[in-house]
Amino acid sequence: MGLNLTKSVCNHRQERQKAREYGLAPKPLQLNAQQAIPPHDQTPGSRVESAVKLIPKFNEHYIETFLLTFEKTAALSEFPCDKYAAVLQAPLTGKALTVFTELSVSNCQDYSKLKAALLAAYAVVTEVYRKHFRGVGKSHSETYSEFAFRLSTHFKRWLESEGAFDKVE
Repeated sequence: MGLNLTKSVCNHRQERQKAREYGLAPKPLQLNAQQAIPPHDQTPGSRVESAVKLIPKFNEHYIETFLLTFEKTAALSEFPCDKYAAVLQAPLTGKALTVFTELSVSNCQDYSKLKAALLAAYAVVTEVYRKHFRGVGKSHSETYSEFAFRLSTHFKRWLESEGAFDKVE
């Protein structure tokens, strides 16, 4: 099978060479610079649309997980940081959408301010992270490694909210 494919490729190359010799080769398409249209996925509007499709489903009970997942998805998609807030508003519902609509336009355009407002509205403060860590328990269907991962995630979020990593010398 591989030999037949190689012969086929060689035959095709020979036919193209003969066509060039006799002037039968197709001419390359030439566009005027003014007529050139950017590809669909390179226009700014379509980049926002494609980014919105990648955003995880919003869940009011896990706002911090949603925001972390959103940030990682946006970073992996190489989406510009200055457009995070514009993309983030698409999946918001309930209280989060109310927070978004109550903020000024300048605050809505600043992702860090929007994120802080969302976390404040859901009362995701240091005490909440501490309670999550202290209250976590292993479920019957969960393996010990899954429980350890979940426990370490809660612990890490608690320490980050306390600023513990910033204070390390």
